[in-house]
Amino acid sequence: MISALRKVRKNLLSKNSFVKYLLYLIGEIVLVIAGILIALNINNRNEARINEKKVVSTLVQIQQELAIDIDKATQLIEYYRVKDSLISLVLLDKVSIADYKNPNSSLFSIVTNVVDLVTTNNGYNSLMRNIDNIPVRFEPILAGLNQVYIDDKTQVDYYNKSISDVANKVLERWSEDYEWYSELFTGFKDDTPLEYFLNSPFYKNEVVTYNVISMQNHLPFIKQYRTDAIKSYLAIAALVDPMKPIEEPFIIPRYLYENIEGTYQINGALNIELKFDEGHLITTRPNQSSFELHPLSATQFYAIQSKALLNFQKDSAGNYTGFTVYQNSREIQAEKIE
Repeated sequence: MISALRKVRKNLLSKNSFVKYLLYLIGEIVLVIAGILIALNINNRNEARINEKKVVSTLVQIQQELAIDIDKATQLIEYYRVKDSLISLVLLDKVSIADYKNPNSSLFSIVTNVVDLVTTNNGYNSLMRNIDNIPVRFEPILAGLNQVYIDDKTQVDYYNKSISDVANKVLERWSEDYEWYSELFTGFKDDTPLEYFLNSPFYKNEVVTYNVISMQNHLPFIKQYRTDAIKSYLAIAALVDPMKPIEEPFIIPRYLYENIEGTYQINGALNIELKFDEGHLITTRPNQSSFELHPLSATQFYAIQSKALLNFQKDSAGNYTGFTVYQNSREIQAEKIE
């Protein structure tokens, strides 16, 4: 090709055809530029494919980390359900010396046992380092990921530390003020320490403080993190591989609880209504604000700003017949009437 072009150029010069030679040069320049542009386009496409493959790999890593965190959050919601019952029993003076002596009792660790939601954000950090090269089609998921890893995680981490600080301060005070402190770990010699847990107003103050930080702050942000993490997990799945089945246990298809809608009556008096609104399961009560329920399973649901955990019952035909509310160590029954 190059040899043929040289012959054409030489022939034009020998014939003193300057105009034709000039046109030839322009054509040659155009061909060179076109070749460069084609090469650049091919290179850009290759780089775009390589970059998209890298972004997809990072998003899959984020999915895996979200799945782990969602499972941790699910376990913590159950952990706090049990803890809420114990706290209520203490504050309502419904525990006895026999309860504390029960070897299976967790009463001594109500304000000293802490379980954190330690989240992982390696994939998200990697994605943010490559933020300028994220393909346009992936941009819609960024807002949801920022909600999870900036807003939600910041709150969870803050109350992780807050609840740990409360527990550490309690242990420090006990170790300084009470001779029986070491017996918490070696076994009580007599019932003297139990009097503190049963009758001391200062202990109840400690329980109340723990309750405020854990149940009214830590738990709601754990629920919020779980809810937003599931949304981001699904958003990634829809973009990365929409045809791939999702088999994670925390993804509860709506068809599994489609017939949950209806009117439920609590204690034969208070009626609440459950209905779907643009895919969200909304609970409404007379003269009270509505709130959304989120599934832990096809029969177990939670509200982010409430400690209540609703466990629904079904009949043999799979129809919902009512639910039980677990809150403050009580079980409140509701019957589906419509």
